[in-house]
Amino acid sequence: MLYAPSLVYSQSLSHFDPSSLSPIQKGEFLLAQSLKDDALQLYQSLIGEGKEGVYAFRGMVRAYKSMDKLEEAKVWIEKFLLNNPDSSQALYAFGYTYYLQEDMKMAEQFFDRALELNADNALALNNLGAIFSQQQSYSQATEKVREAILINPKETMFFRNLEAIYKKMGDPGLIIADYNFYLEQGAADLAKGYGMAAGRNMRQTGFRFYHEGRLDDAIQKFLEIEKVYKSIKHQLGLVPVYFSLGLLYEEKGENKNAKKYLNRVLVLNPLHIQAQERLKNIQ
Repeated sequence: MLYAPSLVYSQSLSHFDPSSLSPIQKGEFLLAQSLKDDALQLYQSLIGEGKEGVYAFRGMVRAYKSMDKLEEAKVWIEKFLLNNPDSSQALYAFGYTYYLQEDMKMAEQFFDRALELNADNALALNNLGAIFSQQQSYSQATEKVREAILINPKETMFFRNLEAIYKKMGDPGLIIADYNFYLEQGAADLAKGYGMAAGRNMRQTGFRFYHEGRLDDAIQKFLEIEKVYKSIKHQLGLVPVYFSLGLLYEEKGENKNAKKYLNRVLVLNPLHIQAQERLKNIQ
């Protein structure tokens, strides 16, 4: 039976080197390991050194959130603003604390103030988009998130959020239309971001087809994802696509095609244990 595949690297944890992570990624790693105090100290140190910009503030607020201490976050940010009253980053962080506390009125006020000081504060724009989406003001929501994307097209979170807004609007296919538009425009970064989001949208459709017993339609959908990912050179994304195709063809009894796609998985990721096991089971 087909299931949502995940990337399987099968590498020993001893091969993982945290020193290879960026400072923000190190903070995220520490939070994932429940090392909340260490994460908080790291983010505050980065802010004190003027490094990593608004993402350090966002990480700090998330660390306080994980400790259930958002009120302490506000106190820390207030003190910072006393010496840095024109910090768009700190005002964003203040807004983000209110956002996490679901006080959208106050959150919106601080995001607006952050943007008055720096119109390129993409995280503030993205959060405003989320607020407008909750208010079902979808035109404003998409406008804000698209602005954030244009400022930082390498932030995958923005594309995921835009896709989520399209779904709430009842028109999830818009993300695919966006991808096609930017692909034709030759805007590589934008095409890649929208393409990855479009791939996720198609993948969900493919799984729905599968659960409805429409194997041929599911296969066709994953072949469409393959085309998208090749066009944006998203090699990592091809691994689960090829694995899904291998499983689908195996279920159809088309073992030759199943082997072809499972072998493609191993070309891209030789340590993919599940693909290795499936190949062994195919006669």
